[in-house]
Amino acid sequence: MINIMYLVLIALLALNVSAEILNAFKMLRKGIEGSQFSLSEKINNTMASFEAKVKKEGRGQEYLTAAGKAREISAEFVAYMDSVDADLFAAVGEHPEQPGELLKSDDQDTPTRIFVDEGKGVELEAKINETRDKFLSLFKDKAEREGVANVMTLKVDSIPPESDKKTWAEYTFFHMPAEAVRTLISKFKNDAVAAEATVIDELYGKVGEKTVIFDKYKAAIVPNSRKFIQGEQLEVEVFLAASSSKDRPSITAGGQSLPLNAEGVGTYKKTVNSVGDFTLNVSVSSKDTKGQMKTYKNSMKYSVVSPADHAPIVSADKMNVFYIGVPNPITCGITGIRPDKVNVNVSGGTASRGGGAGKYSVTVSRPGKATVSLSGTNSQGKTVNGSKEFRVKRIPDPVPEIGGKSGGKMGTGEWKAQLGVAAILKDFDFDAKFLVQGFEMTLSQRGEDLQICTNGGSKFKGQCKALQSKAKVGDIYFIDNIRAKGPDGTTRKLPTISFKIM
Repeated sequence: MINIMYLVLIALLALNVSAEILNAFKMLRKGIEGSQFSLSEKINNTMASFEAKVKKEGRGQEYLTAAGKAREISAEFVAYMDSVDADLFAAVGEHPEQPGELLKSDDQDTPTRIFVDEGKGVELEAKINETRDKFLSLFKDKAEREGVANVMTLKVDSIPPESDKKTWAEYTFFHMPAEAVRTLISKFKNDAVAAEATVIDELYGKVGEKTVIFDKYKAAIVPNSRKFIQGEQLEVEVFLAASSSKDRPSITAGGQSLPLNAEGVGTYKKTVNSVGDFTLNVSVSSKDTKGQMKTYKNSMKYSVVSPADHAPIVSADKMNVFYIGVPNPITCGITGIRPDKVNVNVSGGTASRGGGAGKYSVTVSRPGKATVSLSGTNSQGKTVNGSKEFRVKRIPDPVPEIGGKSGGKMGTGEWKAQLGVAAILKDFDFDAKFLVQGFEMTLSQRGEDLQICTNGGSKFKGQCKALQSKAKVGDIYFIDNIRAKGPDGTTRKLPTISFKIM
């Protein structure tokens, strides 16, 4: 929109340089500067999220470093344009009664002399091309460079065939009023900051891509014990040590394929009913750094013994962890004592009877540890006690999604058909739901000011629904400040996601 307004004003200048037109240039320049400030704030927020994500995930430093170079490239170009503006302002002179304004806004001779006769326009043309090339050099992949180049507004436009001007400098600056040139300088600065934002967004998106940085692998086995009483449950976590969170392996244990949680860990469970010494064989298959599938095998020995009289047994039905905000099923009892004669207490939580003998549901309220304690009286009147400790964790943060995607590219029609933002728990064993309480959405359209709306709830409505319906090819939507409330009653702030409309 800013570029279109500038072209309209240029056309009007061809007819007459009136005070109204010059004043319009001043207003347009101030609008461009305001847009540049908003865009810079957006970049600062993205960089903060970028740094936090790299620190949390321990990867993507090369993309963060490239983003830092993009900031340096933009800052250098903006500083250069500020010096060009200062030189022009000094040459035209300052209005004695209006500080910060030109002495003669309609001065056409000075810009022509500086930019055409003295060659500043040729220098500026080279600087724009140089800066554009620096931005694109941050991408090694040709397709990525071409994609960024197609949306980058910082460029030297070609001279129309019908123009009698021979050079870009002459076409752009010959007999142009000083106020119009200052506005054009502001536009170039804004284009550079917009290019910076585009480059950083592309690099930020690459942190989520597959990156395998390890070269030593091992099939790790973490059992809940190596010696069991008959009737207890063997539980083993199996995973690929030094694995990438984006390269999910295939895991088998005891001849069965294991489902994986969000960390790529598979859990093998089996009630051990036979007495003796046994071996559990595991296998983990994953791609190495060259994309070749490799298989890593390991084994674990364990023993099963007959239960001693009145042995207390406590086992989690899902995993050796209690989660806050959801019921955690366990099975417990004391051998030789009827289940209805066993008392169950939980430190840091409560236990209620479930369906079936020895079945309980545990609820906890704070992270740390919880101990399940059993007590009962046998037929001889002797009191039997036992306990088992569990870890207590908060439910992990959900992942924000729109249409099943956590960012990336989306077609215009597909985007307009979306109902809103969802918060999804990935690979979580419990039935837990997060409800999106609200979010902010920013629409970035080429050549226009950023458009920002605040949405209450998960579904697009009001102003955000209107911004959604404006989508066209090349637009970028940022969804940030996403707030989701979980079953534990806490509200989580989820990471920013962005979509480019194709």
